[in-house]
Amino acid sequence: MKAIVYLLAWLIPFQIIPKQNDPQAEKLLNKVLEKFQSYKTVQVEFEYELYNPEAQVRQNTKGRVSIQGNKYRAEYMGMTDIFDGKKRYLIVPENEEVNIFTPEDDEEITPASLFKFFKKGYRYKMDILQNVGGRKIRYIKLFPIHEDNETDYVLLGIDTKTYHIYKAIIVQKDKTRITIYIKKFKPNVPLGEKEFVFDKTRYPGYLINDLD
Repeated sequence: MKAIVYLLAWLIPFQIIPKQNDPQAEKLLNKVLEKFQSYKTVQVEFEYELYNPEAQVRQNTKGRVSIQGNKYRAEYMGMTDIFDGKKRYLIVPENEEVNIFTPEDDEEITPASLFKFFKKGYRYKMDILQNVGGRKIRYIKLFPIHEDNETDYVLLGIDTKTYHIYKAIIVQKDKTRITIYIKKFKPNVPLGEKEFVFDKTRYPGYLINDLD
């Protein structure tokens, strides 16, 4: 009898993953992506919370990300993360180092990739509808297709009027929970080209690690 209970406990989490995408969820995500891609630039202010219950680790920070096409510059957790369209630069002042590498397609979900990470590699279905200060927020639950993905599932909250992302909850397989709250969303903000350029002369004495 115990063996049956254990087997059911193991099977239940996998039964909730849809075999096909929910058409309504897919339609809503397409509207989110279409709206995002209609802007020349986007600048977002956000709150970022990381919580690991087993290690009893909780980190909270505020940050900002500027996006133009496939380029971005994000600042949070004491780091600066720049992608110039080819290379990614992780600048860590605490360690006085810069890590340079070519990002992979299955990159982790970050504040910069939040608005389009769902384009591939996920199945999804509609979840709850919440009223938040008069705003109707529809959540979509996303499950990674590839088993080696560290993410267990993602809850993506979408403002059904503006089609802007309101909040993302990323639950990893080790039970770490990352929550990203979008506090301000500013489209078509003028951005200079230097916004997305790494200038190593600004970091004298830093260890530059080219990881490619």
